[in-house]
Amino acid sequence: MSATLQKIEKFVSCACVAVMAILVFANVIARKVFNHSLAFSDEMSTYLFVLMSFMGTAIAARRGAHLGLSIVTDKLGENARKNVQMLMYGVSAFFCLLIVVFGVQMVASQYSLGQETAAMQWPEWIYGSFVPVGACFAMIAFLQGLLNIKKYGHPTGNPQEQFSDDMINQAISEKTMETLDDLTEGEDK
Repeated sequence: MSATLQKIEKFVSCACVAVMAILVFANVIARKVFNHSLAFSDEMSTYLFVLMSFMGTAIAARRGAHLGLSIVTDKLGENARKNVQMLMYGVSAFFCLLIVVFGVQMVASQYSLGQETAAMQWPEWIYGSFVPVGACFAMIAFLQGLLNIKKYGHPTGNPQEQFSDDMINQAISEKTMETLDDLTEGEDK
């Protein structure tokens, strides 16, 4: 199921970016050539950006790639760091749950009031549904990351993807020493 969700997230993100690029390019051409803007372009791009942002959040959560300030967690022990990371993923999942709940209420309100978009006059609930759907994908990704941290110690579920500073420094040191040896051998000759 996780692999299917990942494919959906990536496909939707790519589709959003592609459609947004086409719409914005077409709007620029329309402004420059015809001296007239495509009103629906801005509206559609904004809604697609919202959906793409949530899908990107889900993708980043699955990769353990969210930005974070690690100045405190770097000083913690392994268990404490794992607990803080689990707390962060849990809070993020809860926040996404709140967005889902309030997003569903928003969509229901838009539907019952019959709201329409300004430029295209389409039902607003169609685009409003991007919020709870996208937040649901992000929430699932955070919950899966939380479970992976608990089980494997890393949000991806793949402990090999977690590199410690010691491992990186050791790899850099070994390569640096090899390079220095190569350079000094050339000087000795």
